[in-house]
Amino acid sequence: MKILLVHNNYQSKFIGGEDVVFWRELSALRKRLGEDNVLEYVVYNDDIKIFKLLFTIWFSRKHYNEIYKIVKKNNIDLVHVHNFYPLLTPSIFKAAKKAGAKTIQTLHNYRWWCISGIFYRRDCGICELCAQKKLPYPGIFYKCYRGSFLQSLVTALAFFFYKIVNQIRYIDKFFALSEFEYKEVIGLGLDPKKVILKPNFVSVENINISDKNDYIYVGKLDESKGVLELLKVWQKLDRKYVLRLVGSGELDGQINNFKSDNIIFLGKLDNKTTLREIAKAKYLIVPSLWYETFGLTIIEAMALGVPAIGFNIGTRIELIKNEENGFISDVKNLKDVIEKSYNFSDYEKISRNAKTFANNYSEEKIIADQISIYEKILNNNL
Repeated sequence: MKILLVHNNYQSKFIGGEDVVFWRELSALRKRLGEDNVLEYVVYNDDIKIFKLLFTIWFSRKHYNEIYKIVKKNNIDLVHVHNFYPLLTPSIFKAAKKAGAKTIQTLHNYRWWCISGIFYRRDCGICELCAQKKLPYPGIFYKCYRGSFLQSLVTALAFFFYKIVNQIRYIDKFFALSEFEYKEVIGLGLDPKKVILKPNFVSVENINISDKNDYIYVGKLDESKGVLELLKVWQKLDRKYVLRLVGSGELDGQINNFKSDNIIFLGKLDNKTTLREIAKAKYLIVPSLWYETFGLTIIEAMALGVPAIGFNIGTRIELIKNEENGFISDVKNLKDVIEKSYNFSDYEKISRNAKTFANNYSEEKIIADQISIYEKILNNNL
């Protein structure tokens, strides 16, 4: 079995969860199947040339030809794509199929139905106005792609084109990362026979830190991540509640308005340092206001024995079991939940439960399942 993993990396200064998952998955598969049996094809948004992109975003002849050649030359059995937008385009699925390979796309976001990819709109909240529309014109009007009318227009027209010419027919299977996402995309019209539940894995070395005192947020400092809501709540808490924030984003310029002795901004950190910061915390706070497709940081924290606190939105309910491995809150009572968690009598128990739960997402288990799925697809058993 020979696999080609394909990914359109985001800009290097904004490395996202999709990028992290791709590189981890590539390494894990190579360890099990061998370097020569798992090839990669990666492009970077750092290389975008806007004028050229306006002509290639509909169908990239360059990447079509490259994928076709790689599949043919290396006798690739299966092409697994993580992200194709905007440089690769769905042309790569057609190329893979024409060259004789099976195709998979991991659904890291909802961009087939929402040009922002997250079903969230600034100053509105959860938004699915474009979900059932071939031309997602509300997304253009509200500038949902990077806050730009022009970029929103081009993205909306691109996905309208992909749907009109039925590019999706060249994708044999989709990986949904959670039960929530699985049900969501089927509700949006994907054939249930083409959707497979296959979560991400975590691989975290044990870090033993006995003195856990504070709370930590890890992620982009964006409105959709609920950072502003979190900071407003923290200003109402007693000074003994300390919050550390790791990350950067569109809210960097507003951060100074919230700095205090119990709100500490650590900025963007590398993965190893971030995990150590998480291990020092008593709880991970996950205030994201959109559905999310998984919750990689939640599982990483739990693997370190750090329970999570999150809103009762989307995948959070699936991963966080209230007072078992963390706490579930609604947006209005987050302050009460944090205060309840501070000296929670069964903290050691929920910390152990968090570790146990994270074992369900170990590299060994998930990659073994993924290889098994590959084999079934190639044998037409799925």
